[in-house]
Amino acid sequence: MTQFTLRPAVSDDASGINAIYNPFIRDSAATFETVEQSEAERRCWLEDHLGDPRYPVIIAADPESRILGFASASAFDPRAAYGTSVKVSAFVAPQGQGMGLGKALYKALFEVLCGADIHRAYALIVAPNPASVALHEGFGFAHVATLSEVGRKFGRFHDVMWFEKRL
Repeated sequence: MTQFTLRPAVSDDASGINAIYNPFIRDSAATFETVEQSEAERRCWLEDHLGDPRYPVIIAADPESRILGFASASAFDPRAAYGTSVKVSAFVAPQGQGMGLGKALYKALFEVLCGADIHRAYALIVAPNPASVALHEGFGFAHVATLSEVGRKFGRFHDVMWFEKRL
């Protein structure tokens, strides 16, 4: 079993995060993004997150400092009244799956969020995804809605399940 360490992200993690996230964009419906992120775009995303304690990014890295996964919180909506709500997600590289990284990343993410001015966390899960549902339910999320055929990717429509957690 590969060991890993958790730490807050830094700007130089942009390419490592993209190495995990871009294949999900390219090859799966787990994200509704359809264009892979450039390193410059990911750096901008990181800079925005690193500048606000409500939007942490946590990295899991192997002993050689290669990124195996990341978890993040992002603005739920840009309008000010939504400022105490966040969307959360975790992505793990294939070589890191089955090691408990998702749980470890979320545990660290929620420890940070509990110290921020956050009231609710939301997770949007493209159905079906029983592993993600189990991860979120294990962290106290409740399924609050399913939006039917709300997104189209790879020529087909997908449902999205909304999960909510009170902080």
